[in-house]
Amino acid sequence: MVEIWVPYGDTEVCLTVSLENLLGIVNPKPRPKTPETLEEIDRALENPLGASKLREIVKPNHKVAIAIDKSLGKLVNIILPKIFTELKQGGIENSNISVFIGSKKGELLPFEKLEEILPKIPSGTRIKFHDPYQTEELVEVGSTGSKTKVFLNKDFFQADIKILMGKLGLHGYAGFSGGPQTILTVSGIKTIHQNYNLSINPKARVGILEENPVHKDLKEITKLCNIDFVMDVFVENGELVKAFSGNLEETFAEGVNYVKSVYEVEVESKADIVVASPGGTPFDSTLYDAQETIEHALKIVRDDGAVVLAAQCSEGYGDQKFYRLMAEVDSIDQLKSIMKKEYIPVSHKIFQLMDTLQRFRVILVSALPNTIATGVFRFKTAKCMEEAIETALRFMGKKSKILVLPYAMKTLPVLRPKNNST
Repeated sequence: MVEIWVPYGDTEVCLTVSLENLLGIVNPKPRPKTPETLEEIDRALENPLGASKLREIVKPNHKVAIAIDKSLGKLVNIILPKIFTELKQGGIENSNISVFIGSKKGELLPFEKLEEILPKIPSGTRIKFHDPYQTEELVEVGSTGSKTKVFLNKDFFQADIKILMGKLGLHGYAGFSGGPQTILTVSGIKTIHQNYNLSINPKARVGILEENPVHKDLKEITKLCNIDFVMDVFVENGELVKAFSGNLEETFAEGVNYVKSVYEVEVESKADIVVASPGGTPFDSTLYDAQETIEHALKIVRDDGAVVLAAQCSEGYGDQKFYRLMAEVDSIDQLKSIMKKEYIPVSHKIFQLMDTLQRFRVILVSALPNTIATGVFRFKTAKCMEEAIETALRFMGKKSKILVLPYAMKTLPVLRPKNNST
């Protein structure tokens, strides 16, 4: 027998697996070294992908618009001045630069959050807080193949040079964040809503771009907008690790390859049972936070297999809308009907959970009472890891193969490509 300890809140829990059952432990890769932040930004701006340097693209009379992803937080204070330096070298006056701050989810930012991410930029620069609900500030620029009507901030769209500044990473339904997803920070709420409704699709999952309807739609939206330049950064633990700049398509592709190089870990074959932990605090503080762990585990569990989720959820289920919608919705068809009428940003989590519970057995080990874990969220539950493993083996068979994913939120498991050579 093998004892394996996995993170659980601020502590660890132990599972015991026989060598006969254990297929392997899928640990995250060592994290990349953090470079000197200013040097990394300079390197990216001096080596744009598929485009000229920003200072060479602009002309002195150009109106420049920069859309910022608010999730960059305080890093905006570091990155944006570097972009301003490039623009100044290209002859752009401060009065010709507008900085747009909005949210990809469409919510309005509280003033204290705005203060945190606002850099000390030169006087004369225009700072605009994008409100996706203000229709008079929007312009309709076309529709996508998915019939998403594209409404964009009028001032942003009419600028001579349009720049996106985003944050690269894994994304729960767009596949990866950064790149084209940043356009939602200056989109109208109808566009955000229609794009989001595409998340109710089995292909709209973390780490998937091919055939992902959300990603495809976002690409079409950005083409209608004619983005001139992108600055995307990869961040871990609040620290900038890697920066990319240039043409949107090439910059995003290179950024995604880098994110994959950090998160992806190859696995030989799928298991009958996957035991997964988000990685402890803060990833399992609430069920809302921990749920994406299941999505990572599904990458390496066989069809009709079982997932054991070890997530303490010391702060409960988390988002109130997440709880309310799961309690009210009985089917995916009902969820789709609700989403057509109302924009609810947690809906994709409900879809993914309901879809998963239809296709897999999921056993939750947590501090949540059964009235919530089973009564509302419909998990099978166990009081401890030993009971959870026994339950999974009873479902799947005593000889079932088990993979353990102890730091799921830092790991994106993928199947190793089969060697087709003869």
